[in-house]
Amino acid sequence: MPANLVLRSSLVFIAITVFAAAQEPFQPKLTPRTITATKQVTLFNGLERQLLEAVQKKDQAGMEAMLGEDFEIAMPGADPLAGDDWVDSVMAIEFVLKSFAIRQMSVADLGDSAIVKFERQQLATFKGQSQSGKFFVVDLWKKSADSWKLASRYVAAVRTLPLTPKLQPKPTGKE
Repeated sequence: MPANLVLRSSLVFIAITVFAAAQEPFQPKLTPRTITATKQVTLFNGLERQLLEAVQKKDQAGMEAMLGEDFEIAMPGADPLAGDDWVDSVMAIEFVLKSFAIRQMSVADLGDSAIVKFERQQLATFKGQSQSGKFFVVDLWKKSADSWKLASRYVAAVRTLPLTPKLQPKPTGKE
């Protein structure tokens, strides 16, 4: 075999080996990392906790100080509830908020207002009936002077669905 052909074959082999190695997927080293909350999430998480703690402690003045003048709460299948009526219902002796947790919060900062979405888990009773569960909450907060006021709240119970919904059978045309 001529030396020129051997050299060329060797160079092709080396080039293929180098390019093939470059095609191998890069596996980054996995290192756990902590994801920190944004400034807005930290702020509104504190406000939401403050509001729920006021409900727990039956601190009506503290609660009302956080609500806007036209505050209302809406839930699926119900008429909107005026802020005064909502405050009366959660301040009633028959309502007991035993514990709560706020998870998966996100905040859309709109300057003088913010949309805050989160999941709330709670243990609560009203007139001895369980009001416990998971709820998806969407709050609209508005800036008022140098503080934030809750303007509107939307709450829906979180229901778990089966992994595969039952589908209607396809019509065969023989019915």
